[in-house]
Amino acid sequence: MLVAIQKVSVCLLMKVHSLCVLRGAPAQVVAFMAFVCWIAACGGRANGSAVALSGSAVGLPGEPLCGQRNDGLVHLPLDWATFTPPATGQSYVDLVFGCAVKRITNGSIEEPLWDGSHPSFMTYYSTFTPLNATDTLLLLVSNDGAWRVRDLDGNVVVPGANMPAMSDGHPVWDASNGNIFYYTLGNALYQGAVGGNRVNRTALHTFREYSSIVSPDAADLSQDGDHIALVGQNANNTMDIFVWSLSLQTKTSVYTTGCTVSGGVNTPQPGCLHKLQLTADNLLTMEFANDGAGAEQGVRLWNGTELVHLQNATNHYDTGYDTNGNPIFAATNNSSTLSGLANPCPSGWGLDVRKLALRSSAVCLLDKQPSWHVSYRGSASQPWLAISFFDTRTPGPEFFTSDANYQTPTTSNWQLYEDEIVLARVDASAIYRLAHARSRSMESYGAQPHAAISRSGRYVVFTSDMAWPNGCPAGMHVPNECSDVYLIKIR
Repeated sequence: MLVAIQKVSVCLLMKVHSLCVLRGAPAQVVAFMAFVCWIAACGGRANGSAVALSGSAVGLPGEPLCGQRNDGLVHLPLDWATFTPPATGQSYVDLVFGCAVKRITNGSIEEPLWDGSHPSFMTYYSTFTPLNATDTLLLLVSNDGAWRVRDLDGNVVVPGANMPAMSDGHPVWDASNGNIFYYTLGNALYQGAVGGNRVNRTALHTFREYSSIVSPDAADLSQDGDHIALVGQNANNTMDIFVWSLSLQTKTSVYTTGCTVSGGVNTPQPGCLHKLQLTADNLLTMEFANDGAGAEQGVRLWNGTELVHLQNATNHYDTGYDTNGNPIFAATNNSSTLSGLANPCPSGWGLDVRKLALRSSAVCLLDKQPSWHVSYRGSASQPWLAISFFDTRTPGPEFFTSDANYQTPTTSNWQLYEDEIVLARVDASAIYRLAHARSRSMESYGAQPHAAISRSGRYVVFTSDMAWPNGCPAGMHVPNECSDVYLIKIR
């Protein structure tokens, strides 16, 4: 009997290795005996969750440790209205796709705020990673605006009260030193160094030409680890959107807006700017607040001399290298987003990967997907994108059962890939479905999964309010907001 085991539980990893090693046996025999020993040692279950055996084997070189190869079929989440996750630091195995999912926070009981209420925890956004360079620490934010540092078992390393004051943008981790992150305050760029349960701060540069600067939504530190995207307010209230080299202490790219900002740039989305991201080769991509064909509308690439149109009708995107070293961006692109573009997916509305230098060259990742967030900071050595899907329909299944808009998930109302965490190779050669996020995304923006992949490609972190399928508990800082953070090890 030839059995390919796809779902590898924590119990299997700990017990089968010591009980059932068959040196020199054929791979198929080893797989079958591992299954027999798993049943004997673990009862065929892991942390109370049944594990299926359908699909192809995983854990091969370069492939994720868990998940199911895409079969293109709709998979309903099991126990949708009754499932609750374990305690902080503990894991469960996804009931459908088989990945072990670790809980990092429990906002209902942890870190109560000054007024006795409890915060909702988030990863913030998908296009910059909450994981540090050594995959040991997480930068997390709560819905009162406070940041803190936790480890990968959910233990608080630096509480919110011990974090430094920073602008209302977001911090980013250093690309090599696991204890260092960068942030802005006033018109200065700072380095924060985690030491014990505190952060030691060092001013790296004061931008005296600006009244204030910010690290706005939603750029990570550059892939080379040396560049950060910032926004500064000029004396005439226009904005300089620029790239700063940490090693050279100089601006390597600057775009000055025609639009002005009132009240300062100390906000995640200053003035006409909605989101800011760096390309793999350290150029600026800017998503402006309004769609359209105008200069400061849609998504534009600043190449140093002109604004190149990437999208007139915007959607979620991320950037990186393809396996051949070409800077790319991943989004849904077709003639509706920018005249002249053709989408390579059969429906014409799929998520694709497109070269920045040759925007007509693209590959189809996933066709006809629901709403998504995409996370990528990869290349040939880390070719995986993390994609998290969510629902935007009212009524629909992604509400609390106590909500009047709630619909029980069925084969007729559950979409392909809905509420899933998915890995896709940048060359579209492989798609793995890792887990259902189990989040009621329509209850709040913070409940959208916003999955982010680590720089190393070893972990995916996401947000979910799965702990409360029937509605948030009393005493939350914001009613109906009770999301927490979860982690999947994939490499």
